[in-house]
Amino acid sequence: MNPGGSNPAHARSSRNPNMHNICRTPAFALWLILALALIWPQTSRASEPDCCGPITAQGQKLLNVLDQSGVEHLWLPQVHVHWLSGEPDLRRPGRSRHATHCSAYVAAMSVRLGVPLLRPPQHRAGMLATPQAHWLGSIGKREGWVAVDMQQAQSLANQGQFLLAAWANPDPRRSGHIAIVRPSEQSTTDLRLHGPELTMAGHLNALRISTAHGFEDHKGAWQEDGKGSVQYFAHPVDWAVLNTSGTK
Repeated sequence: MNPGGSNPAHARSSRNPNMHNICRTPAFALWLILALALIWPQTSRASEPDCCGPITAQGQKLLNVLDQSGVEHLWLPQVHVHWLSGEPDLRRPGRSRHATHCSAYVAAMSVRLGVPLLRPPQHRAGMLATPQAHWLGSIGKREGWVAVDMQQAQSLANQGQFLLAAWANPDPRRSGHIAIVRPSEQSTTDLRLHGPELTMAGHLNALRISTAHGFEDHKGAWQEDGKGSVQYFAHPVDWAVLNTSGTK
């Protein structure tokens, strides 16, 4: 019995009389749909398992080598450099808009990791990426290199193998591109859309960059699901004779 004659339940429901009406409006329904559309992909992506396995102890050693390589401030584009160190070549001052050093960086890292690769003095440092790509698919087979698909490439990099993403330019007057596959834990969707994660020098230098972004200046090199003309090659690294800085 309520002496004042009021109904408490009715009073509570009357505190916000417009709430039920707002929730039933088309605008609210549209807002709810948009909110769910934004949240759902992130939720499903977060629950999606990694595509290529965890980063092993040897994979972490490879990360250390790449992280300590100095690629973000060495082997810079438009600067003449020493291929092995990436330092500016003081004998060749000035800048060149055509100078990029993807193949020189890869060659320098192959030396640090004790992995065979076409590099100076067997070939001049300039215009080396396309010859390296051809070498990997031919002579490189006899030197322990194996062609793999992009999922195998990311998986083997996570295990500490030296993985290269290589593209041979069909125009012999123009340079190709080559980069190192970086250990990375990513989803199957990310791999399908963007490819393995790379560390590279070139038209831009990046410690971490997707294959899609790293090869974007080369038409046809990258396509979703790995359908482009980028090729992946793997070679084991003898970590027993290397320290984490990549020297014997």
